[in-house]
Amino acid sequence: MRNSKIYLILSLLAALSILSGCSQDKSNQGVAGANDTAATQATSSTKRMPNDPSLKSLYIQSCYGCHSSGAAGAPRSGNTEQWALRLQKGLDTLLANTKNGINSMPAKGMCMNCSDDDFRALILFLSGEAE
Repeated sequence: MRNSKIYLILSLLAALSILSGCSQDKSNQGVAGANDTAATQATSSTKRMPNDPSLKSLYIQSCYGCHSSGAAGAPRSGNTEQWALRLQKGLDTLLANTKNGINSMPAKGMCMNCSDDDFRALILFLSGEAE
């Protein structure tokens, strides 16, 4: 009985540490001036949605959790400054990174049923290149 309680506590702690990987970065909160633009972009990132209903569904299911808030270092949706260097690598490289995973992003961004065309459309939406 005691071992099962310890196992439960350790499991809960492990789950919390995993979930904290997708927590919102609060390092810029409370700083006025130059960070006002970043705060505005963060707010607008959480409200941005694709116009196409099927793309919107994929975005909400697979991208929104991290790309709306910048969690785990994800470039925020529509933040052209954060996407600029990535876009310089070209769409083919971004597609490969999406499919294979990069940094904290898992392979396919957890969108296992997404096609290459879906990923291209999502990348273009996220980067602000398409709405």
